[in-house]
Amino acid sequence: DSQKPRDEGRARKKIMPRLAGGKSQAGFYKHVGRSRGFCVDRWETFMDTPYNDNAGFINMKALIESFSNYLQHERRYSANTIRAYQADLNAMLEFATERNKTNPYEWSSDLIRAHLAKCLNSNSTRISATTLARKQSTLRAFFAFLRRSDPEIGDPTASIRSPKLPKSLPRALDVDAVLALLHPPNSNNMSALRDHAAMLLMYGLGMRLSEVASLRDIDLDLQSQTARILGKGNKERIVPIPSGCLAALNAYRQNRPTGNPYFLVGRKKHESISSRTLARAIAKASLRILGRHVTPHQLRHSFATHLLAGGANLREIQTLLGHTSLSTTQRYTKVTAERLFAIYDKAHPRSQ
Repeated sequence: DSQKPRDEGRARKKIMPRLAGGKSQAGFYKHVGRSRGFCVDRWETFMDTPYNDNAGFINMKALIESFSNYLQHERRYSANTIRAYQADLNAMLEFATERNKTNPYEWSSDLIRAHLAKCLNSNSTRISATTLARKQSTLRAFFAFLRRSDPEIGDPTASIRSPKLPKSLPRALDVDAVLALLHPPNSNNMSALRDHAAMLLMYGLGMRLSEVASLRDIDLDLQSQTARILGKGNKERIVPIPSGCLAALNAYRQNRPTGNPYFLVGRKKHESISSRTLARAIAKASLRILGRHVTPHQLRHSFATHLLAGGANLREIQTLLGHTSLSTTQRYTKVTAERLFAIYDKAHPRSQ
């Protein structure tokens, strides 16, 4: 028993250079807490972890939490992306633990490849190439996070090639389908008014599902016909509200419960409606009206495609959609070109 504390002390000293890049305890504490309150209370959590021959060098739960804080405060990732990264990292940790590799410093390229191959080939958890690429991005970001404390740590993900992603084009609805879907409801039922308002925000303003769910009532100014939208990475943009949307948005506002800061009210007071609830409502409405499934993002795609077909330039559409890169917006030029070719093949006498 008297030997155990000494062994643990040696283990701590052995791990310190790898954990903190040779910094002292105070130096590491200052290092990780240097911006936006990031990880300022994590050193004590790390030091509470038992160190011995069989345990990992660090409390992985605390490390993953710190990694999540880093993604939120410094990388400014969305809540959905952070949840996906947490799930990816926990899955990798579970796979490594089964092979007695709980210490991420011991994760090799072969171990990570084996985990990704299992995810790709498993019948129960079969994933797409896009999801596989995200899992690789998670691990790359995680090791980049570790190198902030220890610049000498290797990156086992560096030698792993990313999968080739399919260049899928956005699926836009035609104008007649959109008009049918956005026809005003026949009743003043609160759910019907809410779902109609949500679809107008997605098609009329080009908002993402998460942006609609988190839209605050104060940020929707119907008098000045503008909406302040907080998008990905907490980037704010102000977009105009089309005149055709004003009556329906105002009708919902007049009938919605008061006291909730969010425009689309959830079940509980002071909470917004969940993205999943909205997506289900739109899917149900589209099946009833159009006889097919329509996703929230299809309404946003239709917004951009119809603007481009109507003569708007890419820079204007980029601003309205909140895209960081113009290359993301340029996908809609391919959609419009494909539609023009389809019209030509169908209508032009020389196309046969």
